[in-house]
Amino acid sequence: MLDRYAIYSDFKAINARYGLKGEEFTVPNYNAAPAQQLPIVTDSVKGEISFLYWGTNKEWSNNKSISPKLLTCERDQLMSKTTLRLALEKHRCLIPVNGFYLWKQYSKKRKTPHYFYNPAETMFSLPGVWEENEDMDGNVHYTFKIIEIPNYINIPEFGMNMPGVIPKDLEKKWLDSYSTLKELMAILNNTENLGQISYHSVSPLITNVLNNGEHLIKPESSVDQLGNYTLFD
Repeated sequence: MLDRYAIYSDFKAINARYGLKGEEFTVPNYNAAPAQQLPIVTDSVKGEISFLYWGTNKEWSNNKSISPKLLTCERDQLMSKTTLRLALEKHRCLIPVNGFYLWKQYSKKRKTPHYFYNPAETMFSLPGVWEENEDMDGNVHYTFKIIEIPNYINIPEFGMNMPGVIPKDLEKKWLDSYSTLKELMAILNNTENLGQISYHSVSPLITNVLNNGEHLIKPESSVDQLGNYTLFD
């Protein structure tokens, strides 16, 4: 399950990457987690970074575990569920990342976090949809979900789905209000550049949202099914 990613590039790099102009904001974040307010490029706010909560906000989560359904949605459900189809039509976004984390399940009780990144691109974009929510007091909060697609590295221990990646040359098309549903699904079905994604095992310190820093993306020995450390996956 995707519940962590890294966005450690500074605001100047993010603005330059997406052709934006905006005020300075606080980055880096090597441990971007649910209920945090994170930098997003939306289809509705032109020329500036938006800050939306991933899945929910801290008040609503109330320190409880957050349902995976709030964090991600599957590509193959976008057209079959009305709310997701409407979000795909009207509320698309790009999530700037330097990489993301997934857990490799070695056994029922043993799993190891891995960091996924693109050696050819310091920063890349995950596809997402956002929504507007109103609380009991009438306050409006904005949240986003990341769109997942079927596992493209063919290692089932990482799960059935992984975050989609929008090719750089299709980012504007993804956000374009004139793009049709057929064109949008074609973008999500494009796996041509996903072979560039690399990964390595990292420290389980990523589990604690209070941990942050470059050490979280550094390679660390993995653990095999027998509990032995290994340098190989």
